[in-house]
Amino acid sequence: MGNTGTLEVMVVPVGGHPYRKVLEADGRGSFLRALQACVGGPIEAAGYIFGDEPAVYVNEEGLLGASLETANRAVYATRQMAEAGYLSQMDFSHAVAEGELYSIVFGDMVCVGFDPETGEDRDITDAEAQRVMDRFGSDESIESGGLELIRTMLRRRAVG
Repeated sequence: MGNTGTLEVMVVPVGGHPYRKVLEADGRGSFLRALQACVGGPIEAAGYIFGDEPAVYVNEEGLLGASLETANRAVYATRQMAEAGYLSQMDFSHAVAEGELYSIVFGDMVCVGFDPETGEDRDITDAEAQRVMDRFGSDESIESGGLELIRTMLRRRAVG
């Protein structure tokens, strides 16, 4: 947590570049409502994206409203995901290979620093913010969720 009742995060919006944002704690010192406001509803950790460096939260109901308009970013498997045997979230039929589409995130994401010793969120560091920018800041990344959704729909149509 920020020491001043604030928490600095990175928001990864649908269709836009990631940006820093400062959240205010509520009267009890909690950032939960502010984090929920960033993603438009109840939050769910998406640790498969960066682990906890930074932690990523998404709307836990994001798949319920999945559409081309809400498709945010495609998440491609890293070497670590492939070596760990992560199961493809696209069809659950096989372990992913490095570079393969792992999943599509729907709705805005919020990235925060995380302290594993205390279990609390903290301000995002410059290095963590740079990781977010490196992975999600390019025009190609901004378009990836929608493009991969279209490709997936076309593949399913061709098969079925």
